[in-house]
Amino acid sequence: MAMADLWDAPVEATSARDVAHALALHMLQRERLAATRESLPPDVRSALDALVAARGRMPAAAFERRFGSIRPMGPGRLERERPWLSPVNPAEHLWYRGFIFRAFDRLSGTPTEVVFVPGDMLTLLGAEPRASHEELAAAPAQPSPSDLRPSKCLDDVVTLLCFIRNHGVRAKAGDTWDAASRRAVAPMLRDPDGAIENDPNGRFAFLTHLIARLGWTRPEQNRLRLIPQPVAQWLQSPPDVQRDALFDAWLNDAEWNDLAHVAGLTLEMTHAWSNDPVRARKAIVGLWEKWRLEIGDSTRRISDFQSPISHPPSPISNLQSLTSDFIAYVHRHDPDFARPDGRYDTWHVRDARTGEFLHGFENWERIEGALIRYIIEKPLRWLSDLDEESASPPASPFHVTDDGKIIIARHLRYERFQVARVADWIETRADGYAYQLSPRSLDRARAQGIRAGRVIAFLEETSGQALPVGLKRALSRWEERGAEVRLEAMMILRAQDSATMDALLRLPQMRRLRIERFAPNCIAIRPCDAGAVRAAIVESGLLVDVA
Repeated sequence: MAMADLWDAPVEATSARDVAHALALHMLQRERLAATRESLPPDVRSALDALVAARGRMPAAAFERRFGSIRPMGPGRLERERPWLSPVNPAEHLWYRGFIFRAFDRLSGTPTEVVFVPGDMLTLLGAEPRASHEELAAAPAQPSPSDLRPSKCLDDVVTLLCFIRNHGVRAKAGDTWDAASRRAVAPMLRDPDGAIENDPNGRFAFLTHLIARLGWTRPEQNRLRLIPQPVAQWLQSPPDVQRDALFDAWLNDAEWNDLAHVAGLTLEMTHAWSNDPVRARKAIVGLWEKWRLEIGDSTRRISDFQSPISHPPSPISNLQSLTSDFIAYVHRHDPDFARPDGRYDTWHVRDARTGEFLHGFENWERIEGALIRYIIEKPLRWLSDLDEESASPPASPFHVTDDGKIIIARHLRYERFQVARVADWIETRADGYAYQLSPRSLDRARAQGIRAGRVIAFLEETSGQALPVGLKRALSRWEERGAEVRLEAMMILRAQDSATMDALLRLPQMRRLRIERFAPNCIAIRPCDAGAVRAAIVESGLLVDVA
């Protein structure tokens, strides 16, 4: 009954089942749950918020590393110490108040202990983020100076989320995007490595896998859809927290087998053997940080190693030469990091070029060495790629021009996600992004329940100034009448006289095309039809002069 006392629940049932039912009904009243959440100490509230942001569940090891472990106690010790009255850390505080439970997740193939928030409670807790993903709201706070550092990783994750939100990516097996979506999003990315060619070992595949792994998307009628609540909370988190979420998702991900993504290696007969990707990557990351401290890397601090790994390492220059030195260091000090049994005859790995099976310790450099190089130079670099040199942030981080163009700085990632809901991307710049308000983008916004008045309010709140008068009037007029003017690229075909033009328009091939006649001897055609028009005219016996 300790939990009932903590919740001031008037439970009078006699059986354990009835007590649990009555207590659950009491706890799951929205107002009471919200009040209890607000009354939690700051560190406990932070732990609960982190778990909610992680879609309500987190590997137990990762949760305990950040928020403490729950001391095991039998009935006698529980009665003597009554730990719910004086919990020693945030984890115990949440545990004895019924906010969290433990279970084993077997969906990944390897049973993994997780800490989770019950689904009915998570729904209520997740219903009150600082600003809903479905609302069009300005950012809740101004960024600190440290938040202004440009990051290609965070930039491109936000770009991918924007694209999924607006375009409904066609999902294939293994979270693979369809070719049209990959081609469309590639120009928007700061590093499109692997996007167009659909390279499973490239950065694009890695980031889209992380997005799926974090539980931010779901398949719906063969398309990817964003899950609003966790995406909104991540977008509104400080950049360091955003990076940590991505890093932790990769560090503890048993599905992404780094060894399978090493170029030049092929894994054979995987039904008969397996490697442990989580063990290997944690060992490599830990050794990498330890080695950088030993060699006197000025970007590292002793304090970085007083707790288990929880942050992506800081970026460094001359990475390739350092990686080679690091591989030699691991070979000397911990060669069995990926094979704790010390056996080098149980993995079936081929050289992809020669077809040779790589058995024996003599092939350590070709397998373990290649795995180390992959992890250091790809996932770790991708996750910690704060730009070493980049353009300074624009003087005005959020600016709306007279013609409806929105210029937004790189560090305003939450605001950019909101802008992308109501405006079309037109350019990725060194110091930011450019979007354009248009009838098409406003139609998309209206389909989400966002009216022109809310768009105007959002743009004015975020920019800190009134919109240009003409643009504000145009947005209000669009709300009433829709698109009234269309600007499009056309080509002009001019004949010598009206009789010649009449003859051309009677050609069967011309009748099938979209043509607008605006003068007796002139028509406008679409640029994409120019080839067909030219072929039809030549076939009729006339030559075409191109100006």
